[in-house]
Amino acid sequence: MSPRLASPHQSAVKTGKTGAMQQADKKRRNPVVPMSESEESDSIFHALFEQASVGICYSDFEGVFIRVNPRFCEITGYAAIELIGHSFAEITHPDDIAIDARLGNELIAGTRGPYTLEKRYIRKSGEIVWVRITVTLARTPDGVPHRLVGVIEDINHMMLTEQALRASETRLREAQNVARLASYEIDHRDESRIWSDELFAILEIENAVANPTFELFEQRVHPQDRALIQKTSAEAIASRAPYDLTHRLLMPDGRLKYVEVRGQTSYAEDGTPLRSVGTVQDITSRKQAEIALRQAKESAESANRAKMDFLANMSHELRTPLNAILGYAQLLETEHAGPLLAKQREYLRDIMAGGRHLLELIQDILELAKIDAGRIGLKIEPIDALAVIGDALPLIESMAAARAITLHVARPATGLPQMLADRVRLRQVFLNLLSNAIKYNKLGGRVDVTCVETRPGFLRISVRDTGLGIKPERQAELFVPFSRLGAETMAIEGTGIGLSLTKKLVELMGGRIGYQSVADEGSTFWVDLPIAGQGHATPIEQPASAGNQGEQPAQVASTSRITREQRRLLYVEDNPAHVRLIERALGQIPAVSLTTVHTAELALVAMRSMAPSLILVDLGDPDPLRQESRRRLLAVAEQRRIPVLDLGANQAGERSSGGGEAVDIPRLLAEIERRIGISG
Repeated sequence: MSPRLASPHQSAVKTGKTGAMQQADKKRRNPVVPMSESEESDSIFHALFEQASVGICYSDFEGVFIRVNPRFCEITGYAAIELIGHSFAEITHPDDIAIDARLGNELIAGTRGPYTLEKRYIRKSGEIVWVRITVTLARTPDGVPHRLVGVIEDINHMMLTEQALRASETRLREAQNVARLASYEIDHRDESRIWSDELFAILEIENAVANPTFELFEQRVHPQDRALIQKTSAEAIASRAPYDLTHRLLMPDGRLKYVEVRGQTSYAEDGTPLRSVGTVQDITSRKQAEIALRQAKESAESANRAKMDFLANMSHELRTPLNAILGYAQLLETEHAGPLLAKQREYLRDIMAGGRHLLELIQDILELAKIDAGRIGLKIEPIDALAVIGDALPLIESMAAARAITLHVARPATGLPQMLADRVRLRQVFLNLLSNAIKYNKLGGRVDVTCVETRPGFLRISVRDTGLGIKPERQAELFVPFSRLGAETMAIEGTGIGLSLTKKLVELMGGRIGYQSVADEGSTFWVDLPIAGQGHATPIEQPASAGNQGEQPAQVASTSRITREQRRLLYVEDNPAHVRLIERALGQIPAVSLTTVHTAELALVAMRSMAPSLILVDLGDPDPLRQESRRRLLAVAEQRRIPVLDLGANQAGERSSGGGEAVDIPRLLAEIERRIGISG
């Protein structure tokens, strides 16, 4: 074992003197001896090596450490004894070993001078540390290459900051590229500009050869938008407001682009603009989508209008011959033309049933189309639900009697609140539900109608039958138009539209419809509608249609002054079959003369020379020109207090949305007699 050297502290203990005293004694005993230049140089070098703020290492030509200073140990995290005798490659990042070795070999071979390299060391803790190393070649006094000397600077913080900055810039560029969002800067002192790479990409200009200028940008601006850009920019600077404008770019190949430009300007104390910064975003895809959506909407609206016009005209054209057929069948039923055989009556019943079924189909299709087009009018008001049910029952009782169905309406002991609904549409809903409950019931079955308060703020009307029920696998088709759930194979009339139409009407009135059904046991359909005065919307009043304008109380009242002298009726109709039907029907009323004209304009001319007791006209004609002329006719009739009877209105005096009600000759004649003051 080699001898252990005593420390300075141990010597002081033995002599009883402090270190300072010992040093003083030593100086007295050993006066300073001048050092040679070589010794002084070595002393200075040793001090610099040990106390340097940068790392210093000596290595042989194989890269094996011979000597390292304390700062190098701090940088790498190793003690000197752990480094000496080991190669630089053992603590160098694998990706940096090759380049460091190559440059070192070139230095040793004399093909290059000292070199500086930024590389990574792997610290003893496993951390990565970035350094900047400058390597030089140490030589012997006679100039022979002897050692490699490395001076190492810790640049880890700087490199991490630069990496974070580069990563941030990369993310910014990527985000700008994805969002098609570019940035710009303008120095207003010399009008110089800085554009991001994305702005060059948006403008489709090569950034390597172009100098950003306003003129270069303006070359890409659509000529029609250039004045707007200059005006907006000047106004923004004058008012010190942010700049915000969307405009077009015109590419050399004729393509249009849309950009959204935003900016903010900073100003000197005297108000002079100094610097503007902002963004340019390519919104071409969004704009094209907006334009396509707008065009699609306009196209859809145009197609919808065309569909509605077609359906309205088709409805009118189909109803015209059907009403004539039904009207003549009704005239035959009255036996005005002579007695009928039993077989003939049976044929008439089939004609009437088929005609009414076709009219219902036309009406339902037109109703659905109007709802889908948002062209249906509603008058939402407080309504007594039981009263509307009572109005609907007489219209369905004969149908129930034909199948021996018992109709029962449960009337609660206490009064029910009113519901918010459209009276005509609500009755239509009840008629649809009641007719289905009868048609799909068993012979001799039962239909129960109940009306109760249900979830808060809503009144529920339920229609329960004891009929066939609906199979579970078909229930998903319940509200699908034209789906009859297999009933098309049964001898039950129907269109498959009723429930779909009912659902849409209920939802338009702010309610909802639901059902419960068990196959072979029956079904219950229910409708929930808002209760009046429960915080729901204010009743909606729709303007009166032309069909109601001719039925003012003053006009009706005026008929009571007509005597039993001959009444003159003015009939506006251009269909010969309808004219003949009405002429023959009026043959049953004595003391009535009929004047027929083809248009409302001719009716106005005829009224100059005659004072009709009543004007007959179908106000539901869909032709816009005829509608306008008939509105003028109504205005003149109102002024002269002449009653107008709308032949397209139903028996309740209301016009249906599609005018699909069948003409009821007996009711029509009774209404004409009432209007002109002839009783029985």
